[in-house]
Amino acid sequence: MDQWALRFFESSTELLAVLHPDGRILQANAAWRGAVGWPPEALKAGGCRSFVHPEDLEAMDAQLRGLGGREGRADLYCRWRCQDGSWVRLSWRVVSSGEEGLLFCTVKPPEPPELTPEAGSWSMSDSLPFGLYLLEARSDRILYANHRFCQMAGIEEVEALIRQGSLSHSQLIQHHLSAQNAKAFFQAVANQGTPPPIGLQEREVMLASGRLLRRLSTPMTTADGKMSSVLYLFEDVTERRRTENALLSSEQNFHKLIEGMPDGVFVHRNRRFIYVNNSLRMALGYEHVRELIGKPIWSIVHPDDLGVVRERVHTVADMREIAPLEEIRYLRRDGSWYDAESTGVPVEFDGEEAVVVIARDITERKRMQAQLLQTDRMALVGTLAAGVGHEINNPLSYVLANLNLALEALRLPTQECECSLEAAGTPGYAANLREMEELLQEAQEGATRVRNIVRDLKSFSRQDAERRTEVDVQESLDFSIKMASVELRHRAHLIRKYEPVPSVYADTSRLGQVFLNLLMNAAQAIPEGSTTGNHITVWVRPGPPGQVAVDVSDTGAGISPEVQDRIFDPFFTTKPVGIGTGLGLSICHGIIRSLGGEIFVRSELGKGTTFTVLLPAASPSWKPVPLASAVPARRAGSSGRILVIDDEPAVGRSLARLIGSPHQVTVVESGRDGMAKLSSSEPFDVVVCDLMMPDVTGMDVYERVCEARPELAGRFIFITGGSFTPRARQFLESVPEQWLEKPFDEQQLHLFIEKALNSH
Repeated sequence: MDQWALRFFESSTELLAVLHPDGRILQANAAWRGAVGWPPEALKAGGCRSFVHPEDLEAMDAQLRGLGGREGRADLYCRWRCQDGSWVRLSWRVVSSGEEGLLFCTVKPPEPPELTPEAGSWSMSDSLPFGLYLLEARSDRILYANHRFCQMAGIEEVEALIRQGSLSHSQLIQHHLSAQNAKAFFQAVANQGTPPPIGLQEREVMLASGRLLRRLSTPMTTADGKMSSVLYLFEDVTERRRTENALLSSEQNFHKLIEGMPDGVFVHRNRRFIYVNNSLRMALGYEHVRELIGKPIWSIVHPDDLGVVRERVHTVADMREIAPLEEIRYLRRDGSWYDAESTGVPVEFDGEEAVVVIARDITERKRMQAQLLQTDRMALVGTLAAGVGHEINNPLSYVLANLNLALEALRLPTQECECSLEAAGTPGYAANLREMEELLQEAQEGATRVRNIVRDLKSFSRQDAERRTEVDVQESLDFSIKMASVELRHRAHLIRKYEPVPSVYADTSRLGQVFLNLLMNAAQAIPEGSTTGNHITVWVRPGPPGQVAVDVSDTGAGISPEVQDRIFDPFFTTKPVGIGTGLGLSICHGIIRSLGGEIFVRSELGKGTTFTVLLPAASPSWKPVPLASAVPARRAGSSGRILVIDDEPAVGRSLARLIGSPHQVTVVESGRDGMAKLSSSEPFDVVVCDLMMPDVTGMDVYERVCEARPELAGRFIFITGGSFTPRARQFLESVPEQWLEKPFDEQQLHLFIEKALNSH
C-alpha cells in the first residue's frame, strides 16, 4: 500500500477494513477502537467469525464468498460484538479487487430512526459504553433510550418502538421487564409506578441475570426550576467488581501469606519503613510494628554492614534492579544482632515506587554448620588420637617390657653384690648399682605414665563403640578434671568433696564427656584472671536410694530463669556464634538419660550455678565379665611351642623375652610369614598375633587359618595398639577373651598363654 494511501487509511474517522473472502481481517484502521472498543490487532487476530452475531454469520459468509475472485460490490448488515459484550449494528459496503481476492470494506452504523425533538440532542450517546434512559416527568413518555440500555435490559426487539415513541414507560415496565429488573432499573414496584429521584442518586443494583449495574438518576429542570424529565445512567460494573473482589481477596491472601511467613519482610520508601511484617518485628525485639514505621532503615543494620547495605539500597531503589542474596547483620532493639540472608526487589506499593526486602534469619543454620564443623574436627582429632596411640603403643610395648626385664635382671645381682662388697669393704660399686636401679625405675615410671596418657587419649577419642562397664565415678571425675585443668587453674580454686559411693554402670568415655563439659561450662561462667574468691566445687555423694549424685558448682554469674527453661534444648546457647554450638548440655542430657539417670540445674543470678547428675548405682547382682578367667593349675613339666606374629621386630623380640623358658618361641615379622608357618608341619600350641599389620592383618591370618585348621581358633591371642577401624572393633567383640592391649602386662600375658595351653 502506498504511503499516502496508508496515511489516509489510518487517519480516516470511518471504519475501514480489508478482508479475505474466508472472513479473515487483514487490515483494520484505528477508528474501530472508538466504535466497538476493539483495537485493530485484536480484530486481525480474531477474524469476522469471532465478532459477527451467530444469527447473521451464515448470510455474511455467503455474500463474502460470492465476491471472491471477481470484481463487484455488495452491501451487507450484521450485528457486531463490542469489547464490553454489547452488540452494535453495522452497515458494510464491500468492494472486491477481482483476481487478488481482497475485499475492501467501508463500515458504519445504520442511520437511527428519527428521534423525537426533545431527545434529538442525545443521539450521539448511542456510541457510549453505558446505558442512557430519559423519561418525561409530566407524562409516561420515554424521551430517549440508547442502544446500550436496550442491551442491558434485554429489550432490543422493542428498541425501534421506543425511538419512534410508540412505547410508553409503563408499558415497558409491565410487559417487557421482569419485576426484579424493573425495580433494579427504576425502583419501580407493580401498580405503584416509578418514584422520581430527589437530587442525584447513586446505587448498585443487580439484574435477574446476575449482572451488577451502577445506577445514577437525577432530575432535570427547566429554566424556571420545574422538573421536566428524569435522566437514568447505567454502567455495567460486573467485571470491574469481580476484578476488584478478586484483587481484594488476592491482597488479603497475600497479606496473610506475608504476615504468616517465618522470614522477615519489610517495605521501605525514601529509606524509611512503610510496612513491617510480624516475623521481622519479633526478630528485632519490638512490641509493636508502629515502633518501626517511619524510622530510617539504617537503624536495624549493624554498623559494620552499613556500607554494603547503602550500595544495595541504591541498586534497588534508584536503579530499580534486584539486589541478590547476601548475608547482612541486623540489629535488635536491645543492641544484639543476628545474621540474615537478605534480598531486595523493586515494587509498586500503594501506587508508588518502593522496595520490598526479605530477610531470613540464618543464626540456627550457622550454629548447625558450626556444630557440623566441630563434629568433623572432633572426628579428625579422634582418628588422630587413635592413630597416634597405635604408633606410640608399639615402641612403648618393648620399652616397658625391656625395662621390666632389665630391672628384674638387675635386682638379684645387686642384692648379692651389696653383701659381698660390704664384706670386702668397697661399698661404692654397690651404690652405683642401686643408682642404676633407681634410674631404670624412673624410666619405668615415665613409660607407665606415657601408657596412661595414651589410654586417656583413646578414651577421649571415643573411637570404640559404647561399652558399659562398672565405673568408679571418682576416677572418671579425676580424669575429666585433668583434661580441664588448663581452663580451671586461671579462673577458680577447685574443691573436691568425695564421699564413699558405689560404682555406676556406664560407658567410661561418655560419662567423662559429661563431666568434662560441666567443668568447662563452670570455668567459662567465671571471668578469666584472678582466682581470688572464685571456686568450683565437685561433690560426689550418695543420692536418693539406689543412686549416686555428682554436683558441679561454680561461683559465676548465674543463669536467669528464662534461660534455665531452655538450657538443655538443642542448639540453644547464650554464647556468640563460633564460641558455643548449643549442643554440649543437650548431648550431656541425652547421655545421662540413656544411662537411666537425671541431670538438672539450680542457679541464682550473681551467686552461681550447680548442675546435679544422678546416676543409678551398679546392681549388686551385676558382675563384669572378667578379661581373663581363672587359670587352672598347669600340668607339671609341660611347655608350649608359641608363634609370635608382629610387624615390629622389637615388639616380637620383647614378647619372646617376656614369654621366655620353658616355652619355645618362634618370631615372624609379617602376617604372610605367620600363615606360612601355620600351614607348615610345625606344630604350635599358642599363636600371639598383632591385630593391625600391613599387607595381611591379624584378622586375615585368623580367618584363613581357621578355614584350614579350625582347631587353632582357640589358641590365638591378639595384641593391639588400638582398634580404630569398624572391622577391627567388630572383630574384637567376636573374641572378647582373646586379646590384650599394647603395652601389655606381663602377668596378664602369661595368664592368657596358660589358658590357651590348658584348653587343648
